[in-house]
Amino acid sequence: MGNRTISDDFCFCCGRKNTKGLKLKFTYPDEGFAETECKIPDYFTGWERLTHGGLLAMLLDETMAHACISTGQLLITAELTVRYLKPVDVGESVKVKAQIMEAKSRIVETEGWIHRSDGQLIARGKARFVKA
Repeated sequence: MGNRTISDDFCFCCGRKNTKGLKLKFTYPDEGFAETECKIPDYFTGWERLTHGGLLAMLLDETMAHACISTGQLLITAELTVRYLKPVDVGESVKVKAQIMEAKSRIVETEGWIHRSDGQLIARGKARFVKA
């Protein structure tokens, strides 16, 4: 796709026009890297005010996708693996980081991490993206 800017205003994670979305803002410290921060909304409560694991997986997937977007490529998630390390309460703020680890042919391998505001690692993931 070249170095095309990719934007979707209705994306649940980063879309500005999605009234129910998270409206995440991403930064790109370097090509192949992406970062965002999020205060976990109460409506993502799983059990006993703990954040639902599906939200954490989505945050990792979206941030790893943005690491790919930072290279100007249009890629889609083919596979996602998440390792949950610590529970996180709703209402907490988290920081998510991701980077491209390897790119070959049509496949891009990424890794991502979610940390509490105190720096404690709460989840990590790996994803494989394919060129659309």
